[in-house]
Amino acid sequence: MDEKELIQRDDAGDVMQRARTVDDQLDGELVQFDGPNVIAKMSYKAGKLEGQSVFYDAGRVKLQSTFQNGMQDGETIVFGEGEQPAMKSGWRAGKLDGLSSWFRPDGSLQRTAHYVAGVLEGEALAYDEGGRIIERSTYKNGVLEGELLRYTKSGKVRERIVYKNGKPA
Repeated sequence: MDEKELIQRDDAGDVMQRARTVDDQLDGELVQFDGPNVIAKMSYKAGKLEGQSVFYDAGRVKLQSTFQNGMQDGETIVFGEGEQPAMKSGWRAGKLDGLSSWFRPDGSLQRTAHYVAGVLEGEALAYDEGGRIIERSTYKNGVLEGELLRYTKSGKVRERIVYKNGKPA
């Protein structure tokens, strides 16, 4: 087994990237720098992303994602300006899978949708700032199917549109 530490430097001699290889394949943590700041940490096993990867901007986490066998697999979180998540999504074998949620800058839930193998499937909901459902729709194989309902602040149906194969029926 041939293990090496690889260090890539810029013209000024500052470290830009540090990684470990085993038998000429990335294996272990790869860290990228912008000057003294860490901008990315990624874990590799036998040349493929494996485990958690984290990307930073100005010292703050901007994205964290889990990988298995080189593909996103598990939860991915995208962070907004503060430390609040802007989006959370589930992944399996490199495709969106499960619940995805989007958040406002204040952290309140804005929208949810379900995915199966990268395709919208099932109920999608939109919420107002108070957490009330303002829109409910259903997707089948990635297209609107069935009722799309929009609600008033008091919870009454304001608009009802029926979709068939992604088009109003």
